[in-house]
Amino acid sequence: MEPNAMQVSERRTAGFLPTVWDPDLIISSSTGYKYESHATRVEQLKQATKTLLESTKDTTPYVLLSLIDAIHRLGVAYHFEEEIKEALTNLLNSMVPNDLSTIALHFRLLRQNRLTISSEVFNKFLDQDGKFMDNLREDLKGVLSLYEASYLGIPGEDILEEANNFSTRHVKSSLMKNLERNISEQIQLSLEVPGYQRLPWIEARNFINVYQRDKSKSLLLLELAKLDYNVVQSLYLEELKELAKWWKDMNFKEKYPFSRDRLVEGYFYSMGCVPHPQFSTCRKSMAKLTVVATVLDDIYDVYGHLDELEKLTDAISCWDLKAVENLPEYMRPCYIAIHEHVKEMVEDASERLGMDILPYIKQNWVIYTRGYMEESRWIYSGYIPTFDEYLENGVRTIGAPLATTYAFFGTLDRDNISKHSLEWIQSPDSEFLYLAALIGRLYDDLLTSEDEMERGEVVNAIKCYMVQERVSEEEARDHIKGLISDAWRKLNRLIASKSLPKCLSDIALNTARCWQHMYKKGDWFSVQSEAHKDAIISSFLEPIPMEQK
Repeated sequence: MEPNAMQVSERRTAGFLPTVWDPDLIISSSTGYKYESHATRVEQLKQATKTLLESTKDTTPYVLLSLIDAIHRLGVAYHFEEEIKEALTNLLNSMVPNDLSTIALHFRLLRQNRLTISSEVFNKFLDQDGKFMDNLREDLKGVLSLYEASYLGIPGEDILEEANNFSTRHVKSSLMKNLERNISEQIQLSLEVPGYQRLPWIEARNFINVYQRDKSKSLLLLELAKLDYNVVQSLYLEELKELAKWWKDMNFKEKYPFSRDRLVEGYFYSMGCVPHPQFSTCRKSMAKLTVVATVLDDIYDVYGHLDELEKLTDAISCWDLKAVENLPEYMRPCYIAIHEHVKEMVEDASERLGMDILPYIKQNWVIYTRGYMEESRWIYSGYIPTFDEYLENGVRTIGAPLATTYAFFGTLDRDNISKHSLEWIQSPDSEFLYLAALIGRLYDDLLTSEDEMERGEVVNAIKCYMVQERVSEEEARDHIKGLISDAWRKLNRLIASKSLPKCLSDIALNTARCWQHMYKKGDWFSVQSEAHKDAIISSFLEPIPMEQK
C-alpha cells in the first residue's frame, strides 16, 4: 500500500460548518423594488440615457468613451448594446487623439464589446528599444488606463505584456503619493483585480459608490444604475426564495450532515454566470445543479467508500432511475435529486426550444462523476498523479463544463439554435468548455490546497506540480498563477475571434469572472468568511438607498 493510501473502513469528515443562511429568513425577506412598481421610471431613465449618449457624440472622444465606460461599470450596459457598439465603431473610423488615456480606453472598450482593434495602436508610445517611454509615468490616468487595457491581450501580443509590466510597476509606485480618494481606491482595486476580470454585479455596486462622488456624473444615469440594481436584485431575491423553499423540502441538511449546506452560495454562482434578468429559469436550474453537486462532491471526496462510489458512478453512467436500488441508502436522495432537476430542465427545453437536450446533459454528468471517481481512486490508493494527469481530470471535476452546458441551453432560444453553436458544447475537448474550467480549477486549487491537504486530500495542482518538478510550494504557486494568466489570454483570443457565438462567449467570460471572485478571498463553498457574507447581503438582501423625490 502507498504511504498516503487510505484504509477502506475509514469514514472521513471534513468538519464543514453549517450554513449561516436561515432558509426561513430568506423566504420572509423583501426589498420592495419589484419591477412592476418601478417600470415606468426605469423606462424613462433608459430613454434619458440614450439621449445622453447621443448628445455626448458631439463632445471629445475621451468624454464619450468615459461615459460608455461608466455605463459598463454601473451595470446597465445591457440596455444599450447597439447604441454603444455604434458609438465605438464610429470612433474607430474617425480621428482619435494621440494621448495614452484615450487610446488605451478606446482599445479596452472595443475589445470588451468584441470589436476588432490591433494592439499596434500602442506602438507610438514605445522608444527605440521597444519599451514604453519613461516620461509616460507622469500621466497616471493614462498609465492606469494602459494597465486595464493590457488584460485584454491575447497570446503573442508582446506589446501588451510589456504594457502590463510597465503600467503595473508605475501604478504600484503611485500609491506612495498623496492621491485623490477616488483615484487611490481605483488603483488599489485594479491591482487586486483588473476591471475586465471583475464580476459585473459586484463591480456595479462598488462603482455606484465611486460614481456618485464624481463631480462630472450624470444624475439621471446614477439614478438608473441604482434603480436598475435594486429592481434586478428584487428579482434575484424572489428566485432565491423559491429555491430556499425547494431546498428546505429536500431536507438535505438532515440527510447529509457531513456535507456543505450552501444553497445561497450556489445561487450566487448561477447568478454570476448568467446575470441577465430574463434567464430566471436558467439560474434556478444552475443553482439546483450547484447545490446538489456540492453534496455529491462531499460524498466522493469525504464520506463515501470506494465500492459505494463505484456503484454511484455506474448508476449515473447508465442514467436509469431504477439504478437507485443498487445504491446505499444514504446516496439515494442525492441520486434522485439529480434525476428530478434534470427532468425539469429537459422538459423546459423541449417546450421552449423544441429539442431534446438530455443527451448533452447526461454526457456531461457522466464525465463529471467519472472524474470524481478517478480522484477517489487516487486518494484511496495514495497515488499522486502527474501534473498533466491531474489537470486533465481536474477541469472535469470543477464542474464548469457541466454548469456551462446548463447555462448554454438555459439561455438559448429558437432563433439562435445552430449546428455551429451546438458543436461548441458537444465535444468534451471544446476550447470553450476547457478554458473556463481550467481557470476555475486553478483558482480553486490556488486558494484551497492547504485546507484540502489538512483533510487528507493530497491530490491538487499545487501538490502534483511540487512532486513532479521537485520545487517549493512558492514556485508551484507562481507557476499556477502564470497558467491562469495564459488561460485568460487564450479566452480573450477565443472571444475576439468571433468564432464563438456571443451567448457562449458571455457564459465563458462570466464563468471565469465568477471563479475569480469566489476564490479570491478563500474557499467560497467551504469557508463562510465575512467578505463572502457581505457580498451575499449586498447582492441579494440589501438594496441601494435611493434619493427621495
